[in-house]
Amino acid sequence: MLASLSLAGALACNDDTPADTTTTDTTGDGDGDGDGDGDGDGDGDGDGDGDPGDGDGDGDGDGDGDGDGDGDPHPMPPPCPYTAVDNPSGISTELIASGLGEPLLVTGHPTKPDELYVVDRGGDILVVDMNTGDEQPNPFLSVNVTTQSEFGLLGFAFHPLYPDDPRVYINYSPQGESMTRISEFTIDLNANEAVDGSERVVLELHQPAPNHDGGMIAFGPDDYLYIGMGDGGAANDQFNTGRDFGVLLAKMLRIDVEPTGVADKDPVSCQGCPQYGPFDYGIPADNPFLSDDSVAPEIWALGFRNPWRFAFDLETDELYVGDVGQNAREEIAVVVAGSDHGWSDMEGFSCFQGAPCIAGSPMTAGQVNADGLTYPIHDYGHGQNNCSVTGGNVYRSCEVPTWSGTYFFGDYCNGRVDALTWDGTTTTLLDPDGEVLDTPVFDNVLGFGGNAWGDVFIGTANGSIYRIVPTN
Repeated sequence: MLASLSLAGALACNDDTPADTTTTDTTGDGDGDGDGDGDGDGDGDGDGDGDPGDGDGDGDGDGDGDGDGDGDPHPMPPPCPYTAVDNPSGISTELIASGLGEPLLVTGHPTKPDELYVVDRGGDILVVDMNTGDEQPNPFLSVNVTTQSEFGLLGFAFHPLYPDDPRVYINYSPQGESMTRISEFTIDLNANEAVDGSERVVLELHQPAPNHDGGMIAFGPDDYLYIGMGDGGAANDQFNTGRDFGVLLAKMLRIDVEPTGVADKDPVSCQGCPQYGPFDYGIPADNPFLSDDSVAPEIWALGFRNPWRFAFDLETDELYVGDVGQNAREEIAVVVAGSDHGWSDMEGFSCFQGAPCIAGSPMTAGQVNADGLTYPIHDYGHGQNNCSVTGGNVYRSCEVPTWSGTYFFGDYCNGRVDALTWDGTTTTLLDPDGEVLDTPVFDNVLGFGGNAWGDVFIGTANGSIYRIVPTN
């Protein structure tokens, strides 16, 4: 478990000192990003600154996770267990567990949604029983990481066919390195632990500074792996990655994790940065920029400052991203293939430091302006101790049907949890004045998470995880 200073202290700092190009700085960008994303960079920029069913109904798809009996090989969870609550008086949280280090992400087992996998930035993935709060004695997986600034164990995802295909994937900062590493591990299902020596490195990207690392990974409904990459750190897009489409920093990536048998990928994180590899992964045939040689083939969407946390809606498949701002604005975006979210020309709905980005264009949520930049569906300023958005999850639980489709998100610095709905054209805030919880978390919001039942979880800097529930 990590000392309490590590991430929290870093996110609170606000200076514009140029980042060390070989190490990380969790010291806040000084611009408000203090990002619950671990973005407290200190650059004055706003960061704190199986068996498939056989298709005829008699396959393995009996609800035990081996298939759904209609030819879909994806695991099937048991039915949502809650008794529906109609029109509850409010929104509350229930404490599930505490003492979990720095819980950045909470993910339910694909076929056992009440078995929670908690990503601790210090390098462990812990297993917690949602009903009792009991923790599995041994970590599910452990890696040695550097936790300088915003580095650490930052992301985790089950293979889409897990547990029939017992592989998992992580995003982490290896000890002694300044890089993002995406690795695959094989799991011993009997011991519920990673098999020693099973790591396969899928991808490595140099990080010129220790903040704005992104960190989130998730498999989409298409079974490809999505990887959120920040701009490389420091203030004002110091490494010029936001508008450079030939490099992978400041982008949303989409890759096929299945080995092709040929290690021929030499990805570039930023101009002049060291390269690693070659690596063996695939490029999806429908990635949006494959016909443009000036754009790296791994790129799925463009123009992010630090997409710290993101999540797919279980029902609509929409991808919601919380992108941490610099001096002034934090944003929530719905991201589609080929969309350009504007950094470093735009920050939220605004032009960044006078960039000519929206002249003559209407500021309509989620729409593309005359410059080809996609507006967020929501942004907010740095008043009320806001400084760094923590992207969340869309609620789809059967427990409160009237909340279905509500996106919960937070801010690292003030610990506030907000919520909105998006219908494709209009964003509606549940509470335009801010906090929606009747029982506020009252701590730095590091991350969110979900399970196959559509529950939404919150992880905070004091080592606690919570579930969003109706007020009694």
